[in-house]
Amino acid sequence: RAAAEAKAAEEAAAAEARRVCRMSWLQQAFDETKKMKSTMDRKGPVPTAFKICRVEEVSDQAWSDRYKGQLQNVLGSEREMSNLSPKTSLVGAKLVSSVSQDPLRTDAEAVLFHGTSPSAIEGILSSGFDRDRCKFGLAGKGFYFAESITKADEYTQLEDGSVDGLRCVLVCRVVIGRAQVCAAVQPTEQYKQKLEDSVLKEGTYDSVMMDRERCRGTFREFVVYETSRCLPLFVVWYQRRAD
Repeated sequence: RAAAEAKAAEEAAAAEARRVCRMSWLQQAFDETKKMKSTMDRKGPVPTAFKICRVEEVSDQAWSDRYKGQLQNVLGSEREMSNLSPKTSLVGAKLVSSVSQDPLRTDAEAVLFHGTSPSAIEGILSSGFDRDRCKFGLAGKGFYFAESITKADEYTQLEDGSVDGLRCVLVCRVVIGRAQVCAAVQPTEQYKQKLEDSVLKEGTYDSVMMDRERCRGTFREFVVYETSRCLPLFVVWYQRRAD
């Protein structure tokens, strides 16, 4: 019995150490990617900082297996990977290693933020990303991910009944592969559809990268169109700070 209790205590200590490391790495990702910029999607002033309050790990083996299959398909293709070096690459590799034995392939995938409402995140985790719920954005109807927490935060909403200002984002592993890069200031509706078709119909690209940092000085967003090409790792609850 003493041996069993000692083992349980050791496992609990290891789990706590992992939790602390993840919180630290995620806060690092928030701190390193925040940016005093905004777009038309933001309501109100730009927060100067974001403070993580709690982190929930997401575990779905079936979804993970589908994601691995999509990643292997992309890696097995003859297309050259874009290797766009998202700002989350270094911390993202640490986060992936904390929950998976499959290391982050930084040449073909990235760890990125997806901001939305708490209820929408609940729906995503129960049923997956749903293109039927997507609006026709700058790259068509797809799932948009940001390398900057400031951009993802623009889409978040307060938790219902929140008195402590809690918001949440999904931290996801996303297949990028060969990305069609768009730096057009104002893409036409026809061009938006063309971006979507380059992935879904023509198959010449695996994703789209909207380089608004280059053309507007704001942010880069990465877009995929298949739910199995994005794998939620964590739900991160945080507060905006103005100091």
